[in-house]
Amino acid sequence: MPIPLPNLDDRTFADLVEEMRALIPRYASDWTDHNASDPGIMLIELFAWLTEALIYRLNRIPEASRARFLELLGADLSKAVGLSCGADYGIDFDEIQAQTVTTLKKRWRAVTAEDFEKLVMENKDFNIARAKCLANVDLESFGPDTSRPGHVSVIVVPCSKEAWPIPSGQLIKDVAEFLDERRLITCRHHVVGPHYTSVRVRADVVGIFKVQVANLRKEIITNLEEFFHPLDGGPEAEKNGWPFGRDVYASEVYEVIEGTEGVDYVESLTLWTGEGDGGCLGTSDRIMISPNNLVNFNVQESEIELRVF
Repeated sequence: MPIPLPNLDDRTFADLVEEMRALIPRYASDWTDHNASDPGIMLIELFAWLTEALIYRLNRIPEASRARFLELLGADLSKAVGLSCGADYGIDFDEIQAQTVTTLKKRWRAVTAEDFEKLVMENKDFNIARAKCLANVDLESFGPDTSRPGHVSVIVVPCSKEAWPIPSGQLIKDVAEFLDERRLITCRHHVVGPHYTSVRVRADVVGIFKVQVANLRKEIITNLEEFFHPLDGGPEAEKNGWPFGRDVYASEVYEVIEGTEGVDYVESLTLWTGEGDGGCLGTSDRIMISPNNLVNFNVQESEIELRVF
């Protein structure tokens, strides 16, 4: 929201004269002749006229000053018509000002984690679907739990039809070089691809009467794949991909399966993960995801048992 410009030209000649006349008894009680023929009143009117002219000019910026301000902000006025001193500029200052402000608002320097993410995503040459920046982390040499002040790690996920999109070595190199000239001199940046946490689902599902079991199992698998998809899935309504480091909750998997057309209810559900000891997690628990990880739904090792009454 732009700062509203105050109106400085809000005092007229009559206002100024009247105010100065009202001050005469306070500062010069012996001055009793306030007629226009009095030399003192003539001086008051003269100073009021000069003051009104100064206020009028103060409320307006001359074109010469406006052109100089725009040049200081980086606007190129060298090809504009009539830039000689005292000439009519003939310039659409409003348009040039709008272009200059738009250029100034364009993000270039990477300071915050959001800056790193936005700069990478705005560069269409990279063809990147998602980017995540973790501050105080060096994922090239350490894990996400090791604090590395002064370091940032940028995780990039390329646009791909693969189930687990992984950036190429050349893409990582290009992004690193692109950010190198935009980072602060005290910052060390690292560009890496995402890690994936394998998730398996074991569910006993009861379908509605006369539903085709094979088709229903296929629909459930498809919905789970869409839910866990790294680019188009996620529990949020926006479906911008599974969030980095977002835990998997059994209750949400229940909701996805029971929301499939043809499913009556889910009798039992168990989540498994290939991370760590690969142990079974109860339905009231969750699979914890590392901050630099996305989710990979393992279809081959998931089991959907269907019964129809």
